[in-house]
Amino acid sequence: MKTIVDRIGKPALLEQTAEECAELAHACLKEARRLRGENPTPKTTPECWLAISEELTDLQICIEMLEAAGYHGDQAIADVKRQRMVQRLDEAGK
Repeated sequence: MKTIVDRIGKPALLEQTAEECAELAHACLKEARRLRGENPTPKTTPECWLAISEELTDLQICIEMLEAAGYHGDQAIADVKRQRMVQRLDEAGK
């Protein structure tokens, strides 16, 4: 049985992943606006949370397909990036 990546190809998978990243970013920005209240949005808390959940799920599916296509994250890089974030927060006194 052909995989989804076999059926649509890597370029289409990469495009879809980028699109889902943008949609998740948009949902997160709406929630940030809602939380801050400085620039009101008509979206309710449940609507914002549902949008983030849906887009996060779409992105997780894309990540699974990317991994099946041979693209992989790197745990060592992730560890370095987490530590860098902690260091920056420490330096900022947060």
